[in-house]
Amino acid sequence: MAEKRDNIGIISLPAYAQINPTFVVSGLCELGNSFFSQIGVPHRHDFYTIYWIKKGTLLHTIDTTTHEVKKNTLFFLAPGQVHTLQMSERIEGYMIAFQDAFMCLKDQAETSGINSGLFFNSQFSSVITVDAEQSIDLEAIVRLMLKELTMREAEYEMALHGLLRYFLVLVSRIKGASIGITPEQHAAHNSSFFLKFKNLIEEKYRELKTVSDYAALLHIKPVLLNEISKQLSGITAGEHIRNRVILEAQRYLYNTDLTAKEIAYKLGFDDPHYFSRFFKKYTSQSPSEFKEASRGVSSQVI
Repeated sequence: MAEKRDNIGIISLPAYAQINPTFVVSGLCELGNSFFSQIGVPHRHDFYTIYWIKKGTLLHTIDTTTHEVKKNTLFFLAPGQVHTLQMSERIEGYMIAFQDAFMCLKDQAETSGINSGLFFNSQFSSVITVDAEQSIDLEAIVRLMLKELTMREAEYEMALHGLLRYFLVLVSRIKGASIGITPEQHAAHNSSFFLKFKNLIEEKYRELKTVSDYAALLHIKPVLLNEISKQLSGITAGEHIRNRVILEAQRYLYNTDLTAKEIAYKLGFDDPHYFSRFFKKYTSQSPSEFKEASRGVSSQVI
């Protein structure tokens, strides 16, 4: 009998770091066992990750969505997302990884639609394909990153910071209109509140489930929080909270063998039956129906 999967592992950046524990850039093949031992295993990172698959094909499941990856595809993963890589052949590419302290994306009010928008958006991730011409510029930046990490000359960390920011700006331009930046999004005051709200959800979605809870922490009225959320993302604050809880439930249903009751308690629900009704109300499937359907899809794509 197969061992029950009852948790989703968390990997920290030092597992990959050779020099700087806050920033890593490496060819995928050079990452060694710390990378390849995780192939096929659902897990989370406690750091930001950019995968650039340059050659080869693989399946990459982010949370509950499986992407068939071909050459020149970029993936942007925020801390806490669950992902699984499944390779059928040799792949080539790069991994860029960094802790929040290195870039402070969560505090970037004025650039929330650009750099941090690649990681924090309504889809919870970004998958971007680049063409041959675009990849030339991105490759040049990555090679400069590798050089700075190798040479470690004066102020190399400042250089890495600038190179990473430039990399994110170029990719944001490629993604273009899909980020949906509007003049209103550049209003620093509202953007700051919205990013703080999104960060609070990440920290507290297990305990806090209402707009009023988060509005109180932000010292604003619930109606104003809803207005800001609607203006900057197109959906209400309540929808953001519900979507985050549902996403985590789906992660556990898809990646573990936990029962709906066990997941309910993990997500802060005192009544498992209420959790099941909540899940079905907003997904049109019961937890067991979602698990059965997702496992069926997973078996078809592998």
